[in-house]
Amino acid sequence: MRKNIVLIGMPGCGKTSVGIKLAEILKWDFTDMDKFIENREKQSINDIFSKKGEKYFRYLETEAAKSIAQGENIVISTGGGVVTISENMEYLKKSGKIFFIDRPLENIIGDIVSDDRPLLKNDREKNLRELYNKRIGLYRKYADYIVKNNADMDFVVNSIRNIIKREGI
Repeated sequence: MRKNIVLIGMPGCGKTSVGIKLAEILKWDFTDMDKFIENREKQSINDIFSKKGEKYFRYLETEAAKSIAQGENIVISTGGGVVTISENMEYLKKSGKIFFIDRPLENIIGDIVSDDRPLLKNDREKNLRELYNKRIGLYRKYADYIVKNNADMDFVVNSIRNIIKREGI
């Protein structure tokens, strides 16, 4: 099995911030799946959603998961909806360990910026609650480890690092 750390969770739970810091500490590469898709498509996620729709974006996300999962020693920050396509999670699960960054919804609602998040446009709080209710079971289902994020980023990073050390990942 390849060694990667895959971070899943709601938009605004801290996947990218935690991932960057964790990769730095581990001296691993870091890949943000949304940025990977934007670079490959040469357009923003918002543009992809508005021009070609969510279904096409999910196709691109699956292609990204397949491609990124080929690497080793990568901390991968996924998009919040990656769990909605089981094929994505099969690729990512084969490549490493899945960590669900479990941040309380009220904390996310309190500080998430939704400008560049197409599924949160218009009624941000209502949309976040709906996404949370649809996805929470999937995050838990696919997670090898659940890490609470109700403290600061360093606490979350250290929690993951301790699991990695303890489990020999």
